[in-house]
Amino acid sequence: MTNAPIKNITIVGGGTAGWMTAALLSKLLMGRYDITLIESEEIGTIGVGEATIPAIKVFNEMLEVNEAEFLKGTQGTFKLGIEFVGWRDGPHDPTDSYIHGFGKIGIDRLWLHTHQFWLKMREKGMVKHFDHYAICCAAARKGRFTPPDPRRGPPISDLDYAYHFDASLYARYLRTLSEGRGVKRIEGRITNVTLRPEDGFIDTVTLQSGQSIGGDLFIDCSGMRGLLIGEALGVGYEDWNAWLLCDRAYAVPSVNPARITPYVTCTTRDAGWQWRIPLQHRTGNGYVHSSGYTDDQAAVDTLMQTLGGPALAEPRLVKFRPGKRHKSWE
Repeated sequence: MTNAPIKNITIVGGGTAGWMTAALLSKLLMGRYDITLIESEEIGTIGVGEATIPAIKVFNEMLEVNEAEFLKGTQGTFKLGIEFVGWRDGPHDPTDSYIHGFGKIGIDRLWLHTHQFWLKMREKGMVKHFDHYAICCAAARKGRFTPPDPRRGPPISDLDYAYHFDASLYARYLRTLSEGRGVKRIEGRITNVTLRPEDGFIDTVTLQSGQSIGGDLFIDCSGMRGLLIGEALGVGYEDWNAWLLCDRAYAVPSVNPARITPYVTCTTRDAGWQWRIPLQHRTGNGYVHSSGYTDDQAAVDTLMQTLGGPALAEPRLVKFRPGKRHKSWE
């Protein structure tokens, strides 16, 4: 028996995961398949500020996204790296800071790398902080940015970058892009998943309205709930909380400081770590922490007392389980 060819793809869940999936498939498959995305405004998304890595540029390039339009539509900013504060000596030493910069560090000499020279010269007390020897780190510290230009040679040609953006606005941007390429969006909350009796594959999903939607391939973008892969198909979850202790986060936006940095800041706290993500219109903040080492009120107090500006909303709690599904494809 051979499988029938796939003609209809159904994506369950919106947000960045759902609309990134829809945008990529609608681009790469060039209209040869019918793509439907089901999402519910009632459920909503987390929608915090998002800090990315340079691979997001490759994704956007595959979609043929105009960078200027993307940044405008998502209130995005450029990101040259990640500043880590207090990860060596603890959260009470503000001078303990380094930037993990994107791009290359220095210029390699055959098989020898910059950090090897730096380590040797540090023993002699003849070097500065390591951030001085990476173009993205140096530019980040000065609040500068320029696109990489191969014509100028190193180090400008070696510069690499990513973005900070509003995740909700990114999903909205990709939705417009996807629908323009033929993706059909259906509003509704799924109340039932029907499996085929002969093989246990998903046959249809039923909405609260009673509408039934089928598909030859279903993609689960319903988040931690795992509506299809977990609840319907029974694929279990491997819990990593014994090693990755953080299991929840409080997130809150705040007013931008006078200077917007081209990097995200990750600061250690007593029961986890705190992010600060600068966007054009606000700063995203959050405290990722372990419920086994602090309570909710203490976590909220820590976050609200360490914002870089006045809060623009009440903090929201996001619960999660670190780990992975036993299988990503079923």
